Amino acid sequence: MTNDGQRSDPLRFQIENEMDLLLGRAHPNPTREGCPPRDLLVSLSRHELPIGDPAYDHLSKCSPCYQEFRALQQGDAAAQKAAVRRKRIVYATAAAMLVLAIGGSWFAFRRAGGTPENARSTSLAAQETRLDLRPFAVTRGDERAKDSAALTLARGRLNATILLPVGAEPGDYEVQLLDSTLQSRSTSRGTAAIVDYVTTLQTTLDTSALAPGSSQLAVRRQGEDWRLFPAQLR
Repeated sequence: MTNDGQRSDPLRFQIENEMDLLLGRAHPNPTREGCPPRDLLVSLSRHELPIGDPAYDHLSKCSPCYQEFRALQQGDAAAQKAAVRRKRIVYATAAAMLVLAIGGSWFAFRRAGGTPENARSTSLAAQETRLDLRPFAVTRGDERAKDSAALTLARGRLNATILLPVGAEPGDYEVQLLDSTLQSRSTSRGTAAIVDYVTTLQTTLDTSALAPGSSQLAVRRQGEDWRLFPAQLR
């Protein structure tokens, strides 16, 4: 392997655990002899190469490459967190504008002589909800997750933040809501990213077509099998 291109600034590397402390300092290589190019380190930091790739072995023997590898990971994590924060701000702003619009319409309606009795009180704002799938055992196909309480879902339009089970990979995901007969009643898609070391999926769910009671939340990464999680609609 040869070293080409501009290397990452090692000052960006932050020690976060004992592995960083050990591999980030134990093997100095000031001449960067045998180091892979930057684009290969980028691929390693994003887990785009199989775990058996020999470049991973080089990281354990070269502290400068390990520092650059971790700096790339930390930079990606910071960018993902910033993107999630921006998305939440957009959701909150949209919800606030919708509330103001509904309030203004209600005020105009009252001034025109309307009364609460003949006004329809339909809530249009999406609800924020957080679904943590980590306590559930990993299941596939028609198996059921056991030993965990069912997820609680409100009926309506939901801006859902889904914390995927341990080991779930980032990428494009599909989500379905199944009724008590396992018929699909709502579908959505979203892209999962690692946020605070947890693979997190942002998507929008519409549960308004489902009757209150038991249901199933089905989740799968694109190209993989479905995983089912028990849910309770209220």
